[in-house]
Amino acid sequence: MISCTEFIPAYSELFTFLDENYGRQEVDCFWEYLFTPDGAGIPLINHLEKEGIRGCYTYWSGSLNEEAADFSMYLNEKDGWFKIKMHRCPSKGRLLELKDTIGIEPYPDYCLHCDHYRESVEKVGLEYIYDFCGTDKASCSILVYDPKKFPKKLIVDKDTLQMHRNAADNEYFHKDFHSSLNSGIDYLGEKYGEEVLIDYLQKFTNNVYKNVIADVKKRGIEAIKEKIVDTYKKEKSVEVLHITEDANKTIFEIDYCPAVKHLNDTGRKVTPWFEYSTTVVMEVFAKYAGLKFQMEYYDELTGKAKYSFSK
Repeated sequence: MISCTEFIPAYSELFTFLDENYGRQEVDCFWEYLFTPDGAGIPLINHLEKEGIRGCYTYWSGSLNEEAADFSMYLNEKDGWFKIKMHRCPSKGRLLELKDTIGIEPYPDYCLHCDHYRESVEKVGLEYIYDFCGTDKASCSILVYDPKKFPKKLIVDKDTLQMHRNAADNEYFHKDFHSSLNSGIDYLGEKYGEEVLIDYLQKFTNNVYKNVIADVKKRGIEAIKEKIVDTYKKEKSVEVLHITEDANKTIFEIDYCPAVKHLNDTGRKVTPWFEYSTTVVMEVFAKYAGLKFQMEYYDELTGKAKYSFSK
């Protein structure tokens, strides 16, 4: 399993992979697929259809707090406008940090994917303006407005609902990133097949887990164990993980996958390719440790699994 806390580099690496292999237009095709306002993927449309422009406030107040963003947010229903000022985007900010620490280059047009939120906004008759000035420093802003009400000026008054957060105010733990990873894996598997999906996940593992791989080369199964335990700690689900071992084999048993559980709990369809997000990553680790990896059991409905590394 790839933790939701590690989704952002997986996202960026997928954009890069699509661009390098199929061209820039294929990245746009994926974004259109991912942001399709049908309620099955990114849930903004569900809030908008239920609450109107207030749905923007509902959706982003949840996601931005879970992402530990540094932002200011405003809603004025009387004048029909909603604004986010992202002082420090947690997604682009993390990519810039990874560039400095392990040398990963963020996808050049990474921030443009957020422009596809307009598909949900415009579906309910609202207008959407995305200001990309400052994205090189992880800063941007979004304005959504009702053309029937908007006075073409932004005034913060007694009718304006406000929210201001610093990154330190919240813990970074946005479980719904599992939904976007699920969609990305499904897109590659269904459109291009097993070989391409494996190629992407291998490149992701080698690029994003450079430090883990260096440790695996030195310490073998002990480094792999620490990585797996750390993943379930990040998911706040370490109790579902059970490890047994002898001199020749280490076995990991998972009661259920936290990612699959979240997808099921939120009514998403789990892609039949989801197992690959564990299998391929572990196979790469095993190769560098000089071990054999085997997925001994996997339940698509729950993510319950048993896998092992052996000499």
